[in-house]
Amino acid sequence: MGVLKVLEKPAFRTSEFAAALAESGRSPGYARLALHRLGRKGKIIRVRRGWWALPESLPEEIACAMSAPCYVSFHSALYCHGLTTQIPSRIQLAVAARKPRKYVVLGTLAQEYGIPKRFFRGYAVRSGQALALPEKAFADCLLLPRSCPDAILVEALPGIDGSKTRAYCNRRMLGRLKKIRRQAERGKGAGGRK
Repeated sequence: MGVLKVLEKPAFRTSEFAAALAESGRSPGYARLALHRLGRKGKIIRVRRGWWALPESLPEEIACAMSAPCYVSFHSALYCHGLTTQIPSRIQLAVAARKPRKYVVLGTLAQEYGIPKRFFRGYAVRSGQALALPEKAFADCLLLPRSCPDAILVEALPGIDGSKTRAYCNRRMLGRLKKIRRQAERGKGAGGRK
């Protein structure tokens, strides 16, 4: 991987940049100096120790690179798909097979949620960012109730294909889906009586 290829990624490690420099005949020790020079010129920004990003990169893209393998899901993905008007307060990422963590990316909290490996599917990579499909994001919210308030799920429900969502669910999640549907029906009934 060449230096330019590393610099095209939304976010990269100092070690990746050093390895690319070594391939082009430069000393790996030169990497830090080169990165700081690029930073002073405004070509890259330092995200945190050992991590750099392009200035035009979105926090979600950077978080996906820093937490890989992962994908944006839960309330964050529902918002990205336009299924809720409630702006998420953090970037929510689904990770498998490791302990989840929290960190800050460009002033925005990124929070990882651990999900079982068998549920780590149902996402697509768009613009360098892995994003859960709408039904998968909804199902992930059903899997981990603390990730998204019921009110947001009720709001997102009309834009979700129920059969696709059920394909991602276990029995407990299907029970929660029924509860969300009942809340949505009660909301419609209350709205009709006004």
